[in-house]
Amino acid sequence: MSSYYLGLDAGNSKTVALVADETGVVLGRGRGASGDIYSAPDAEGEVERAVRTALADAGLEPGEVHHAAFRLAGVDWPEDEEHWSTVLAHRLPELGSVSIKNDGFSLLRCGSPDGVGVAINAGTGPAVAARGTDGSEFCLCWWISHPLGGRSLGESAFRAVVDAELGSGRPTLLTDELLTLYGYDDVASMLHNFTRRHPVRPVPDERVAARSVLRAAGAGDAVAWGIVAGQAAAFAQLAAVAARRTGLGGGAPVPCVLGGSILTSEHPAYREALVEAFAAELGPVDVVASAATPVAGALLDALAEGGAALDQQIHDEVLRADHPAEFLLT
Repeated sequence: MSSYYLGLDAGNSKTVALVADETGVVLGRGRGASGDIYSAPDAEGEVERAVRTALADAGLEPGEVHHAAFRLAGVDWPEDEEHWSTVLAHRLPELGSVSIKNDGFSLLRCGSPDGVGVAINAGTGPAVAARGTDGSEFCLCWWISHPLGGRSLGESAFRAVVDAELGSGRPTLLTDELLTLYGYDDVASMLHNFTRRHPVRPVPDERVAARSVLRAAGAGDAVAWGIVAGQAAAFAQLAAVAARRTGLGGGAPVPCVLGGSILTSEHPAYREALVEAFAAELGPVDVVASAATPVAGALLDALAEGGAALDQQIHDEVLRADHPAEFLLT
């Protein structure tokens, strides 16, 4: 008889769930809106919806799931985990065996089946988590006070463009990048439209400017490179803290999994700067840049925690599974 496993990854833009059998073959998918209890009005309902949709897609009932791994943005303190334990016991009591962790842990097992190492995720925002060889774990959560990730790259770029226009900052390729991106002829028009009172002003999506920063940095722009290098250095310091807290390092290469749209971009400036800074902080690192969706890591956690024989073949099966574009759309 087959055993079935469920992995769920809940972020600030979407919640996604996968159901697979013990061989790693994905049988069902489910999706909901934001599952972060710190920001979403019905995070609990969205998580339940994603779970039930994935199970229905697989033709299974909740009671048929051997083990489920929930990786949730907003599981930052012990009371957050307690909250979700209560919610799941009430809404999905048939699941029985579950684990609940911050979504920063989703990426870890995308590197290797044992899930040992440091995971650094730079998408819209940042996440850093680590697991040692003895099973000890550490997630930075609210300890990350630095503005990191795609949104912060875009915000820094906008400030740099305004400073350059005023003459208080250096000229930068980011000026043309942002004017083209947002569709304005000059900086004054862009600033006016983003800050005016009337009529209703457009709201800039800073996340979309992140790729402009990476492209300009790769082209040798000193201002863009300074933004990228500054974030990379801060990220590396935090990752080194997580590694030391879990007993990693000490001369042995530290496994490091990089994920998220910034670190897996076709423009490598941020990734290269981070790897160099991390190695300077901690010593030898063994880096894997994973383009896999983090929910694949949550599913791998479910398999490993549930006692499945998670070997390299099953690991690869989960990571190379194809998913419809709309399933992962942010």
